[in-house]
Amino acid sequence: MGEPETIFDITDGVGLFTMNRPKVMNAISQNMFDNDFPNMISQVEADNSIRTLILTGAGGNFCSGADVGRMGGNNPRTPEERKEGLRQTLKWIYRLGNLDRPVIAAVDGIAYGGGFSLALTADIVLATPRTRFCLVFGRIGLIPDMGITYFLTRVIGPKRTKELAYTARSISAEEALELGIVNEIHEPDALLPAAREMATRFTTGSRVAMAQAKRLIDRSLNSTQEEMLEAEVEAQPYCRETEFHTEAVRRFANKEPRLYDWDSMARADKAAE
Repeated sequence: MGEPETIFDITDGVGLFTMNRPKVMNAISQNMFDNDFPNMISQVEADNSIRTLILTGAGGNFCSGADVGRMGGNNPRTPEERKEGLRQTLKWIYRLGNLDRPVIAAVDGIAYGGGFSLALTADIVLATPRTRFCLVFGRIGLIPDMGITYFLTRVIGPKRTKELAYTARSISAEEALELGIVNEIHEPDALLPAAREMATRFTTGSRVAMAQAKRLIDRSLNSTQEEMLEAEVEAQPYCRETEFHTEAVRRFANKEPRLYDWDSMARADKAAE
């Protein structure tokens, strides 16, 4: 048997899902579409001990998108079969984009087509100086899919998204940072450690508060101000009833170290380097 196409490791509350087809820049195979991704998402959904998820790729690239080689073949599918296949993919894309915990994409090298889409399902995208993103679909006469017409438009707006879709040009990590697609840029050997460091810090925060914040922020894109104010009213009591909130308030009142202090964790991590 050869190497597995994906690897899912869970350590200290952090799930690390690695696309592992480096010879083809981690192109997504049919098995990955049908099994590896949906199975991983089901595992995360069912296991609250997985507090944060990292998506990454092996061998210096994130993902070159769907394996173009599987699009032809001796037994091409009918249009209806292709529609159903895409529907099934979009079901797990929706679940991935709506996981009730932080998701980080650690993107090195190529993130083209569906790989670009996968990166944007994450809440936070970390890149390297050699990272390049591309809506490559237009190069082979296809529309951008795997949910990216939704995700990218909400990050950079419709005019920028149209330009990238029409031109199918690649953009650098620096341009992606300016556009708001990327949160941070790290050197290649520091990328995964930075993602793990961030993910580990997230595990010390309130799972309920982060889940509710993610849900509300995503919902705000399609809601009125009045609807969001009411949504906050409904969500806050769930957070107030958690043990995390009770302990955090107790510590504050007694002038004890904070239960969740990102700045202190960042200083400690830097001092340990």
